[in-house]
Amino acid sequence: MKNLIREVHRRSLWQVLGIYLAGSWVALQVVEQLTEAAGLPEWVRPFSLVLLVLGFPIVMATAFVQEGMAPKTAEPEPETPADVADAEPVVSEPEAHHRLFTWKNALLGGAAAFTLLGLLTAGYLFMRSSGIGPAGTLVAQGILEEGAPVVLADFAGPDDDLAAAVSGALQIDLFQSPTIRVVPRAELTDALARMERSADDVITSDVARELAVREGYGAVIEGEIAGLGSGYVLTARIVGGEDWAQLAAFRETARSEDDLIDAIEALSRSIRDKSGESLRSVQGGAPLYEVTTGSLEALQLYSRGELMAGDDLAAIELFERATEIDPEFAMAHRKLATMLFNAGVRPADRVAAYTRAYELRDRLPDAERYLAEADYEDLVSGDRNAAIRAFESLLEIDPENTAGLNNLGLLFWAQGRLDEAEDLFTRAVEVVPFEVAYLNQARVNTQQRKLPEMHAALDSGRAALPEATTMFEDTRVWMTISNGDYARASELAGGFLEAAVTAADRRRAAVQSFVLAAIHGRLDEAERHVDDFDLVPGGPAHPMREARIRSLLTAARGDSAGAVRELLVAYESNAESLSGLDMVYEDWLRSLVNMGGAREAASIYDAWKQSVPESQLGADGRDARLALDAELAGRAGRHDDALQIWDELERRCPGYCAVNASLGRARVHDASGDRPSAIRAYEDFLADPTFFRQQVDTFEKGPALQRLAELYDAEGDAANAIRVYEEFVALWTDADDVLQPRVNAARQRVGELQGASE
Repeated sequence: MKNLIREVHRRSLWQVLGIYLAGSWVALQVVEQLTEAAGLPEWVRPFSLVLLVLGFPIVMATAFVQEGMAPKTAEPEPETPADVADAEPVVSEPEAHHRLFTWKNALLGGAAAFTLLGLLTAGYLFMRSSGIGPAGTLVAQGILEEGAPVVLADFAGPDDDLAAAVSGALQIDLFQSPTIRVVPRAELTDALARMERSADDVITSDVARELAVREGYGAVIEGEIAGLGSGYVLTARIVGGEDWAQLAAFRETARSEDDLIDAIEALSRSIRDKSGESLRSVQGGAPLYEVTTGSLEALQLYSRGELMAGDDLAAIELFERATEIDPEFAMAHRKLATMLFNAGVRPADRVAAYTRAYELRDRLPDAERYLAEADYEDLVSGDRNAAIRAFESLLEIDPENTAGLNNLGLLFWAQGRLDEAEDLFTRAVEVVPFEVAYLNQARVNTQQRKLPEMHAALDSGRAALPEATTMFEDTRVWMTISNGDYARASELAGGFLEAAVTAADRRRAAVQSFVLAAIHGRLDEAERHVDDFDLVPGGPAHPMREARIRSLLTAARGDSAGAVRELLVAYESNAESLSGLDMVYEDWLRSLVNMGGAREAASIYDAWKQSVPESQLGADGRDARLALDAELAGRAGRHDDALQIWDELERRCPGYCAVNASLGRARVHDASGDRPSAIRAYEDFLADPTFFRQQVDTFEKGPALQRLAELYDAEGDAANAIRVYEEFVALWTDADDVLQPRVNAARQRVGELQGASE
């Protein structure tokens, strides 16, 4: 200290000024780094600046006084040389300001000021983490549990669009919080339905409170926006408990619309701070204008789109307009991609939206960023392992994210990891009962051949979501068909038809009856049901799809040439109306190939590939083209190529694609004369437990059984030939007259084989 004081004392006033300014800059940088790294309160920065400003005149005064001080000792003028030796030094008394403005006092005062700041900061952080006084957080006080789900009510205000924009932006910013979990609007749909409310209803404070009571959510955030001159006042409060007491209140002002997003961000940070989120996390989050948009108009369009539950096409239009206004609005791109996927339209635009959201993922809250990464890797790049890693990262920061749980389950399912998929679907419905997860749980149980668990999952879903009874019972019919219990499936389908009230339910019942009739070879009955259902649920049938269904019936009657003509006539009539990206191309072209129209299909396929590059298709579209490549290679006699393609397709998605790959390989081996391999492939096809067996069994199970029996017969395996012939006969016992010659031939051959073995 003495050396420091001595060094400063010998400096000039201007040197001291330079030293102080440089030291202040260093001190502010240190405070800035500590605030960001250690999560100190925001007020530490201005407090430090105030201390340095207050210290400035003190240091300058000290430097001025010390530089201008008189000599510390005065010696009287001696009269004689002898007096000089005997003279006593006379010490002058310093003036009062000389005693006050010393470097020792200045340095000690500065140290004391910053020590006080440190004590105040430590005290504040202790009170905050311990839940003491007004600094205590709601989590520390035990009022909220960390990670508790919270319902955000729609803000009230004189302008509905503006209030919706504030609500939407606040929700997006709160998504960044690891401490509270704002329940996404999509997760409230089922709960609103149980309250007999529409999914697009305004969630008022009263509705939000009822939702919290019904679903066991921790608290409700509600607020208002009001005009204040040319600006706005935003108020919010967190309420909870049995009496809905106010737990915390917040207020921010915006001088104009241009300042509104900053005000929303400040409001969000205050809520996150008070809830108990670490100060470092609160201060380190991306600014709201980055995770949303700097355009209020784009934000309003986005918020209106979020409210369009059940009307995907209207939401798509709003999200598109939002992205046109602000091309870097990452969340709007992600929602646009999701809506396009849900609606099953415009694959190229969907791929572009997923890609753009992925490119802008750093502008998304962490949870949304991982969802954007996973969707892109799964649906665009096709790197499903990367998608799995993204979903796993999401669940590390938000273990109860239902979208993450459900979609990761789907990816595990696609990879054949059925037990892990089942666990994720179970966890998802434990977080919040929602229809899709229950249905997926039942479907994966079907593929596991765990039939009691399948029925239990559907029963649980029906009990939790009685308004979705139709979907659960429809799925029960399909899962029973997939398990090959056709008698029980027919009983369930009859009950479903009897209970059907809406047009949609009657359409579902017609589809069930169509499939059951076609599987049993009752083709005339099946065709009558085609007249009773639209082939695109919820909308008019696409003529190409209807032509395909009817041509499959024609081919099943043995008229493949007629079936090819029907498909080509439908194509010629509708080609100009097709965009080239309609998913109708995939199944339609494969049917054309398998019915004997491979040459015509190859020509149409080549034109399609030239007009629509693979980059616009997404991963599923590329998989569909891969299956078509395999079919064409097999029909062209390129058997090795066909087998390699089928193997590649199954490698990509063993959980979903194996059944089609097995059937494809069976046909290739059969065509090449390799009967043992064909037998193994047909057995694999018939034994595959995939949940969507009804889709392939509708027209393939009977012919596959007949051909497998013939192959066993040709190989001299009488026992297996009899077994499969009998299964074929039982399936088609009541088939139409046009199919009975095949049934009778099988019966006759069984008798011959049994007679030969006696």
